[in-house]
Amino acid sequence: MEAPYRADNLIAAPLEHYMGLLKEADPMEIAERTGLPYADGKFTLEFLNMVRPITFPDFSDECWDDKGRILFGRFLLEGQKPGPYTDFLPYRQLKWGETYNEPFTNRCINRMSGTYGWRPQVFEKACQGLGGVPIESSGIGYEFRFMPELYIRFILWEGDDEFPASAQILFSDNFDRAFSGEDRVYCCEQILGNMKRYH
Repeated sequence: MEAPYRADNLIAAPLEHYMGLLKEADPMEIAERTGLPYADGKFTLEFLNMVRPITFPDFSDECWDDKGRILFGRFLLEGQKPGPYTDFLPYRQLKWGETYNEPFTNRCINRMSGTYGWRPQVFEKACQGLGGVPIESSGIGYEFRFMPELYIRFILWEGDDEFPASAQILFSDNFDRAFSGEDRVYCCEQILGNMKRYH
């Protein structure tokens, strides 16, 4: 029988599911597979130039919202050390990229161009505030160190009277070793959400 619909299915139900799986997981296996340091009942995660703890297995740290717990809970359960990268690729060229490209475009690329396309100075201030490093680009480009060895580039082209604003997001080509197609959407949403603190 199909499970009944719950209004909190998008957040609460997945969170409950993954937190349940973490209770059965082996922290030493997780540490070996992901490369995250583990000691005194906590993993240490470097995330967007912040060092944040993940208490294991309850993930009760106040610095994480529920979406962050889902994203990084799945990383603990499924992710791997990314290893070195050689290039940057658009979302659709990574594993499962074609499958999730439409929601990624709507939730991340269109959100970025819609929020900052007519406010490039705000975009630059927000990127710099979050630790973004300027890159050479035909637009306004910044590179974020999302986690050790994992990088994301945000590129914005300002709108004008002739052309609408547009944007692109590129990932280091090792990104799909650590995060699934769906979770790469959440990774960019984490950056966009944190950028708002610097408006």
